[in-house]
Amino acid sequence: MIKKILTAVLTISVLGIGLIAFYSMYVRRIKLSDVNPPIEKTREAQALSAFFGLDALPAQSLLLYWRGPGKNGMPLVLSQEVDPSTLDNTDFEVTTQNGVTFSVEFVTLKPANEEFELRTILFIGEYGAYPDNPPVRVTIVGDLMSRSGQNYKGQSLPVIPLPDGPTISYAEHFIIDDDYPYVKSGAGCDCPKEETEQVVRTVWAGGVRAANGKELGDNELNSFQITLVRGKDTTQVHPFKLADLGDGDNNIDLCLKEKGTPVLVEAEAGIAIDPRNDLNPKTKKEVVSRW
Repeated sequence: MIKKILTAVLTISVLGIGLIAFYSMYVRRIKLSDVNPPIEKTREAQALSAFFGLDALPAQSLLLYWRGPGKNGMPLVLSQEVDPSTLDNTDFEVTTQNGVTFSVEFVTLKPANEEFELRTILFIGEYGAYPDNPPVRVTIVGDLMSRSGQNYKGQSLPVIPLPDGPTISYAEHFIIDDDYPYVKSGAGCDCPKEETEQVVRTVWAGGVRAANGKELGDNELNSFQITLVRGKDTTQVHPFKLADLGDGDNNIDLCLKEKGTPVLVEAEAGIAIDPRNDLNPKTKKEVVSRW
């Protein structure tokens, strides 16, 4: 009997260690691009938005953090990808309406953890309660470095309130060339390579779905408008397809057939919801070049 008990305990211990190792690898798995865009060295690395997206994360947040369910979720969007080796939960503080300062319990780059996506940091923890004492400000207090070598330390920005809908925080354009880490199919797949002249990537303040709760798709194509510059002329176009879907992150790619330099992207109000089902207001953002 004692031998059976010891065997059972040992088996459970081994399984537990294996699950912890698997969980750690899953949570921390990120994909760095081979090259960081050189143009980033000429641009200031800025914190763009902090969004009180959820006051109670759902059960599936267990895949991000073992204590995640029921905690607050707050994405922070930056203008440049971070150097993951410098990211730590002690890099941040959250201040509430009543002046209480919270340390950040847990941070992750997931689910926006693919190549060229490492600009959204998800905070998980307890950071005040809406409406009595919600979080109102995020401050970067540690040495959080961008991949271009700039330090985000000292930057502070207001928190988008819980009832507000999602907005576009960042947008860039790029082409799918031979060096691009192309994903043909599955969750998070890219625009159709042969049909796409260029891509405008929109990074929202938080994860988004269509207003009906499904993935954004063909029904929303005409609700996105991109201003293109062609020489001395400007024109407005719509994407022919949306991509980078189904992976639960805050990146939505707009696939364009037209040539020109994208300078502005706009989305109509009421086409997208955040995880709390808040509808987006009309939102627009200047588009920068990745390269």
